[in-house]
Amino acid sequence: MNRIQFWISIGLSGLVALLLLLQVVLSRSAAKESQDVAQAQQFLNNAQAFSGNLQKLAMRIVQVSQANGGDQGLKDLLTRNQITFTPSADGSNAAPVNPAPTTH
Repeated sequence: MNRIQFWISIGLSGLVALLLLLQVVLSRSAAKESQDVAQAQQFLNNAQAFSGNLQKLAMRIVQVSQANGGDQGLKDLLTRNQITFTPSADGSNAAPVNPAPTTH
């Protein structure tokens, strides 16, 4: 092996080592981003389930309140949280009109 071949092989070896290092860094970065996306997706799924449960709870509270003749404190609480309901004709079911936005 002459001098030029030696330096070419050293240069190519350095390039391969640099590419290998870059591969390791990028794969770790991709794994971290994938984990972050999975956590965000889990958070969104939990938030959707929680939102549905919160709406059901609010509807049930309004139904019980209507059955007991109405509760001004409850109406004030729902108004403060920007939750409005329109009761049905028989008063047994309430439908959410403007559920409060979730902020967390």
